[in-house]
Amino acid sequence: MNSGGFVRLHAILACHNRRDLTVRAILELAAAGDRAGVRVEVVLYDDGSTDGTAHAVRSLDLPVQILSGSGAAFWARGMARAERAVLEQAHPEDAILWLNDDVRLDEDALARLLKVSAERPQAVVVGAMRDPDTGEPTYGGLERRGRHPMSYGLVAPRDVPVEVDTSNGNCVLVPVQVARAVGGIDGQFPHALADIDYGLRSRAAGHPVVLAPGTVGECPRNPPRPRSSLREEWRAFTAIKGGGHPPTMHRFLRKVTPRTWPLFMLATYILWWVRAVRGKLTPQAV
Repeated sequence: MNSGGFVRLHAILACHNRRDLTVRAILELAAAGDRAGVRVEVVLYDDGSTDGTAHAVRSLDLPVQILSGSGAAFWARGMARAERAVLEQAHPEDAILWLNDDVRLDEDALARLLKVSAERPQAVVVGAMRDPDTGEPTYGGLERRGRHPMSYGLVAPRDVPVEVDTSNGNCVLVPVQVARAVGGIDGQFPHALADIDYGLRSRAAGHPVVLAPGTVGECPRNPPRPRSSLREEWRAFTAIKGGGHPPTMHRFLRKVTPRTWPLFMLATYILWWVRAVRGKLTPQAV
């Protein structure tokens, strides 16, 4: 199999107390690397796991470097630190694979991603995920929809590579030279939006974001939160993993709309309250 011309493939993952998922992801990644004929080295940012994740990963007979955190890094900061460790020592002809530990990679996933990268060597290549039950796409390439700067919709993968506006970060292949040109994952984002920001910066730097054909693995969407009080829902929305986390929104909007970001930020919260109150007044279906 063709390794896409890369010397090594460095996979970066961030985890917190998901030992079984993390171990499974690394084992399936190794199998996909063998199928693709590429040497895969893993950098895992273990963000303060207390469930024995680090011990379980160290027991694998695989090349894994573990970076330890305190439990406060979350996804973006953890991935940024793992990527930084790779870029400090990677060969210019290497590549980096972002991978979420809840992804179940297809055995031929890397071979397919590397094929696209060989055809588009200056691109960031995105692998779409599918729901394990329905087969419908869940994560992958995104396109801008609507006037709000944070309004993006999922692009259905086709049977050929297609350029997209940006992407989710579940499974993304980035040549090291491209990563250095883009400037790396922005670890000032605590958790969300760093992947979308990365895709936008990639395109601005002249490196297209390309969605690979088909899907390359399984990853279900997070289940919807059960309805609760307005106060609890507001706290969840503005929490670090919520869609309205103020520092995250502030950083993203300041980057993409430096002049009008206060208006969009205010509009986001007003629309949330309008929809939340309307939802409380609407009876649930039985």
